[in-house]
Amino acid sequence: CFSIIIVVALIFTGNTRVSNETNPWVCLIVMILAVVWLSMIEGQQASLVGLPPVDPDLYKDTHPITYKNAALAFKGDNLDRYLMGRQF
Repeated sequence: CFSIIIVVALIFTGNTRVSNETNPWVCLIVMILAVVWLSMIEGQQASLVGLPPVDPDLYKDTHPITYKNAALAFKGDNLDRYLMGRQF
């Protein structure tokens, strides 16, 4: 919470390069979208790492989109490549 207050204060006082060159509201919206995107990607990574031991038949009928995404992620070495790509 403290870091959010500091970053928002820096944005609205123009102490960052982006907020100094553009409208501070644009900078704040971009920052919020970036944090939301990062949260979704981190959640996806945690889910993909924890899902392999679960039998796909348990969620095949109840969560068909998850089943299709998991089938693609676990095909071949896709998961290993995804996790390795997240490191760099």
